[in-house]
Amino acid sequence: MSSEPGALDRFTALLADLGLAERAPVELAELLWLAARSTEGGAGADTAGLPEPRPLPVRPGPVGPARHHHRAEPGGATDGAGPRTALHLSAAGPAGRLAPAAPAATPDAPMLARPLPLQRALRPLKRQVPDTRRRLLDEQATADRLAEALRGPGPVHWLPVLRPSTERWLDLHLVLDTGPTMALWRPLARELRTLFQQTGAFRQVTAGRLPADGRLAHRRIPDGRAAVLVLSDCMGPQWRSGRAGDRWHRTLCALARRLPVAVVHPLPERLWPLTPVAAVPGVLTSTEAGAPDAAYGFTPFTDLPPGRTGPVVPVLEPGADWLANWAHLVGSPAGGQVVGAALLLGTVPGVPARYAEAGPDPEELSAEELVVRFRSTASREAFTLAGMTALTTPALPVMRLLQQAGLARPQPQHLAEIVVSGLLRERPGRPGYFAFRPGVRELLLHTLPRSTAHHALDLLIRVGGRIGDPGRAAAGTFPAWVETTRGGAVTLLEPRPFALVSPEAARLLGVSGAPVFTVAVPEHGPEDGPEDTLADGAPHPAAEEAGRPAGPPEATALPDPDRSRAVLLLTTSRGAPGEVLEEQEYTALRDLAALAEALVDPALVGLDRRHIWLGEDDPDGFRRALQRAVQEAEDTLVVHVGGPLGAGDELGVAVGAGRWGQVHRPGLDWQGVVETVAGGRAARRLLILDGARTGVPPEPGGAVAVDPGSYQVVNLRHPVDRSVAGRLATAIRTGDPDGTERLTVHQLLELAMQNTPPAPPVTRIWPPRDGRPLVLARNAQLHPATVESRTPSHSAAARREPAGPEAPRPYFFLSHPDGPGDRAVDRLYQDLCEEVLQLTDLPSAVPPGFLDRSPELDSWSRWQITEALATCRVFVPLYSPRYFASERCGKEWYGFARRVPRGGADGSEQRASGIVPVVWLPVPAAGLPPAAARLRFNHRSFGPDYQREGLLALARTERHRAQYEMAVHRLAVRIVQVAHETRIPPGRPLSWDVLQSAFLAPPERP
Repeated sequence: MSSEPGALDRFTALLADLGLAERAPVELAELLWLAARSTEGGAGADTAGLPEPRPLPVRPGPVGPARHHHRAEPGGATDGAGPRTALHLSAAGPAGRLAPAAPAATPDAPMLARPLPLQRALRPLKRQVPDTRRRLLDEQATADRLAEALRGPGPVHWLPVLRPSTERWLDLHLVLDTGPTMALWRPLARELRTLFQQTGAFRQVTAGRLPADGRLAHRRIPDGRAAVLVLSDCMGPQWRSGRAGDRWHRTLCALARRLPVAVVHPLPERLWPLTPVAAVPGVLTSTEAGAPDAAYGFTPFTDLPPGRTGPVVPVLEPGADWLANWAHLVGSPAGGQVVGAALLLGTVPGVPARYAEAGPDPEELSAEELVVRFRSTASREAFTLAGMTALTTPALPVMRLLQQAGLARPQPQHLAEIVVSGLLRERPGRPGYFAFRPGVRELLLHTLPRSTAHHALDLLIRVGGRIGDPGRAAAGTFPAWVETTRGGAVTLLEPRPFALVSPEAARLLGVSGAPVFTVAVPEHGPEDGPEDTLADGAPHPAAEEAGRPAGPPEATALPDPDRSRAVLLLTTSRGAPGEVLEEQEYTALRDLAALAEALVDPALVGLDRRHIWLGEDDPDGFRRALQRAVQEAEDTLVVHVGGPLGAGDELGVAVGAGRWGQVHRPGLDWQGVVETVAGGRAARRLLILDGARTGVPPEPGGAVAVDPGSYQVVNLRHPVDRSVAGRLATAIRTGDPDGTERLTVHQLLELAMQNTPPAPPVTRIWPPRDGRPLVLARNAQLHPATVESRTPSHSAAARREPAGPEAPRPYFFLSHPDGPGDRAVDRLYQDLCEEVLQLTDLPSAVPPGFLDRSPELDSWSRWQITEALATCRVFVPLYSPRYFASERCGKEWYGFARRVPRGGADGSEQRASGIVPVVWLPVPAAGLPPAAARLRFNHRSFGPDYQREGLLALARTERHRAQYEMAVHRLAVRIVQVAHETRIPPGRPLSWDVLQSAFLAPPERP
């Protein structure tokens, strides 16, 4: 602060010129102190990247819902363009408007956004104690007793040996305050009860009620192994002086003398002094596990209030740290000591002085004074939530959704701060629905960034994303309404929507015929955003943004890996999973895998492998994957459907119809695929229908569905002709020597269709109506350093190698279970690849081995595994106890063993089988399944430490490094030797679902 005389006077005059009321010296000092703190070292972390806020007639501080608090929704960002439908709440006053609407049961957001940390906090209470009522048979001791009895000469008389059973240590009794102020916290009470029941820490969880008269409506709580949690905001009459307070006070004292009791307070700790019962901070000490509150020691941080000589009752927030401290206090066998807060129970409940001086009634304060008071006491998250609530309707279900969509770590306390702040008044006859006091909404809107309309759109779309997320846990539903263009009852609706949902989400809510408008997020930043709002000060995003065209991506931009998706399906004519594919269908399947490889190649297209779904004879999985991709894709969406063509209805053609097992499999309706894709928000869409039919392919006419916003290719060919996927994959990898740096789909298709068979297919191409080119790949001719993808598939198209039985193939398949030691497995794989490359003349484009690194066994991973099992030369299993317990490893063993001819030329079982095992961890001979026990291998040359401890122990210790390297070298020599001597011919991959586990029974040869 400047020491120049008159500086403070000039500052006061400047505030007066801005129309602000005169401030007291203390308020000016706080203002300057906060301003210095917020600008210290440049832009603070709380305001980084945000525009300068408008002048506020309130105390300064972090303003507006800062972007770094927002959580990204599943499926990518939520600020993309796309069709949306507005959700409204029903109104009950003159502010509403009449409109035809249909009800939509909307999923509610839970108050406990992250229940898992709360369950982990209760681990100290997960103790098992002997059960005196039940006894179990001790099989080992009984067998020993019987064996001893049989040794004697006389008759055998014996009894079974019984041991005590075990059970959970504690019962939990929940006492739920049902006073007039607890209606807000009923969802929290339900979620806490469910959480305590699911955590498995308690023998049983019972619930009782504490009404406003102070009478505990609960069956008698017995002494012994039990704990009591009271969920209350301590605001009802049972917590004040009076008949109800005296009655509850006596009951609480009696419980605290017998059992461990705690109060779960939904309000944040800093607001507890404003309630009739103030908790005192201090150190709580217990002497043994399960000790009652009366046995607790308590050392307060401040002087004790007078007249408080009874037991101490811990008070907790519904947070993980608080519950963990209480669980440690109750469950530590030798006692525990924690920092917390406690109610000091005396003879008569009193009223703390701070509660008596809580301040004037909100009705007596102006809107400016209410906001100033709220800002001075509220947390940053609560103030952010209040600003977001001002954009829509203040109702508890909506505010919980705003919490989930707009705050990084939502807590029930943030919602409580707003409800008790005085900014809202409850609507008569509508519990949980509020209205802002006059002038409050306008002041809160001023705390938002200048681009208020942009922020409103972003927020409401994120809320819609939370509602439409099928994987989100819901805590029930609440009634909402959607305006309809046909039908529907005339309903009084709130003028402001609380969410903008996609058409797919609207259909999931059971609403049809709702008006859909296109939402386009402005491309300008917050600095130059629009400053106009509606007459009442609230932006109306639905009205502002309806009908605006979505901003197209840059014409020459490649697909964004994070915002693009691909869904690829091939159906076949086989009638059961175990049937072997026809030659042409097997080629089509490899072509589709080659297209997927080209799409993930970072030097060509560069899509994220996790965002590509590849399926074979799985129409149901395709539909689910397509629905998910349509919801997630914002930049580019590639959809491929191929297979035998069947007759369709009047809307289009059907793909993949026929017998499947004992039932008839209906065809995949192309019309439904097109409609699903058209309802998404991807800016660029490529649809490929590759139908195969014997005879003369039909001419695609008007019956084939066409999406005017997509680049659509319909190819009808003879089954022996090459598929569009194979041609397109070759075109992407070959490139165009005369083309531009980046190739569009049209250019790639021209390259793909240059060499047509004698009976050319019937191909029709529909570009998008707006004529925008769809850039798909870099030109491989202009990017010679193409990165080959080795890990996924080993198809001939991906390797650019000749087909046939003598084509180069990977030498080994490294089979291992997922889990501990994965980093050591990766190291072994890399070392083996280097050794095999040194020992062979394998082309550099062919991977020496195969190792599945996929985090989950999805459709593409299954295809890659089965193809590698059908083409590799040697199978290398990593023996360990976990390996032979893995069904996945058993299927891999069977998938390779089915190719092996019976017997060997020299009688060597190992060389005849093509299996070279590795002792990863020692496995006793009795633990080997028959498939592994039949193998004969000699690893004495690997060293005694390898035979005794396994290769994993050598890889993890530095002193065994030389032995590890020698073992890997000799293992590579053995792999190459067995590959050359056995020469197992390649086969065709089977479906993963029909592979059996070789460890459960002797593998049957197909």
